[in-house]
Amino acid sequence: MIKISGQRVLLHAAILLATAGIASPARSDEVWDSDYGRVVYQADRGKTAILTYGDAVQGALFIDGLAGQLQDRRNYSGYWSQSTSNVRCETYREGRNGQKTYYWGTLHIQFLDSEFPSRWSATIGYCDQPKKLGWRASPIVGGVQQPLKFP
Repeated sequence: MIKISGQRVLLHAAILLATAGIASPARSDEVWDSDYGRVVYQADRGKTAILTYGDAVQGALFIDGLAGQLQDRRNYSGYWSQSTSNVRCETYREGRNGQKTYYWGTLHIQFLDSEFPSRWSATIGYCDQPKKLGWRASPIVGGVQQPLKFP
């Protein structure tokens, strides 16, 4: 029978945990600098990707079909929602933290680069009104903000 001290067991456990982290790829959040501040890819829910933005005015983008798409991203539709905005809609949508909000609008987003990470450009509108406002974003890679350069 082999006796192993408690300290050795802890050491072996620490080594296993450290090497397990090396073996599996690290998942990093996608972050963009945009016309409306920092945007962060938060989660996937079914086929919908949920991105958040803002500090004082907290908002979210709900993008249909983007969930799980890391390559060959193209055009997607969805909606944005905020805690407040210039226009109050007659109906509500889900907001950033799952609560209902009457401040939302339509969204069409286009990823501009074929490779990951990509810049994107979007058009947005209030409620169900036509999309008239532009929104552009460039990825932040390794903590370095990329310039907002667009064709």
